Amino acid sequence: MSKTGDFLNRKKAIVSEYLPWLLIALAVLAILVISMIVLKDKGISVIDQIKGMLFGR
Repeated sequence: MSKTGDFLNRKKAIVSEYLPWLLIALAVLAILVISMIVLKDKGISVIDQIKGMLFGR
């Protein structure tokens, strides 16, 4: 196999391996941003919510 073909196959493998994780990360980021906007409109501090989840208050 030529070097160019081998490089393209490795590149496709890398993209197909990391693409699902990239999509998951973008989805989580979108959820966090939306929740921050919603909580800000309600007057609840996001930091207080995180502290409440971590420390059980």
